[in-house]
Amino acid sequence: MNKKLIFTITLLCFTSLLPAGEIQTGKGTFEMTGGFFGLDQTQSTDITTTSLVQNHKNIFGSTYYYAYDLAWYDSDFLVQGQQTINNPLPLSPSSIIPSMDYRMQGLDVNLVFGKDISHKDENNYLSAGLLIGISVPWIDSKDDDSNDDDNNDNEDNNDDEDNSTTQSSKTKIYTYKIGPSISARTSLGKYFSLYTNAAIAYQTGHIENSYANIDSDVNGMFKSYDIGIKFLPLSEDFDLGLFTLSPRFYATLGYKYSSWDLNDINIDATGQNIKFTSTDFNMNSKTTYFGLGYDF
Repeated sequence: MNKKLIFTITLLCFTSLLPAGEIQTGKGTFEMTGGFFGLDQTQSTDITTTSLVQNHKNIFGSTYYYAYDLAWYDSDFLVQGQQTINNPLPLSPSSIIPSMDYRMQGLDVNLVFGKDISHKDENNYLSAGLLIGISVPWIDSKDDDSNDDDNNDNEDNNDDEDNSTTQSSKTKIYTYKIGPSISARTSLGKYFSLYTNAAIAYQTGHIENSYANIDSDVNGMFKSYDIGIKFLPLSEDFDLGLFTLSPRFYATLGYKYSSWDLNDINIDATGQNIKFTSTDFNMNSKTTYFGLGYDF
């Protein structure tokens, strides 16, 4: 079964167990710079996201709150000509490394617990909290001239494995993060409100690449901000006799930026066992999203 479909089903099941939540779908741009891909210039491609989100939920009517953002990322293939590798090499056919396809997929989970600095109602507040989370992206790389099969480790037409110019490779990144977060919302009339969230967190973890036999520690920073408009068309209380039902169905439209900065990386994901000098690596996504949610 498709990984994105599995994640979407999981989100739907998880949402059914929560007192409030929102499912968002987004599209935008994914960028990579530097690091083990040897990219001097930023390379970009399209990306889609599917997220389960709660921007702010007060706990039992108090000024303490929680928030969460569980996001699945899936980029298109990014084709890199390996210019920064080829240029220093002798100009002979055997030394030229062909262009490579890179595709990023992964899960990003962020949980926030905090307190309202000021609180008028659910659509007017200013809050500060602590973000804790994990990021688990992986990047598949393969020869751009190879088959479309994601598992094309070796093609049948390669008579000698040693003569293969490249080998499919998967780079796995695991990071854990913690840092401050702020959020705010202000009403814009009866049905609309404007909200924003921002966070910066220290992250630490590992990078693994089985082909290059790499299992390295990594440190860096995670940054994100989110701004959007919430539309709340239904906010009535219904007295059912034994209890009162107060449904809050809503929609959101917004823009989200997330960035993962990793420092001092020195690995190879091209299948050539070429060691780069220690350098920094950045991934970031910029997406516009639409969401549907509820709050009881």
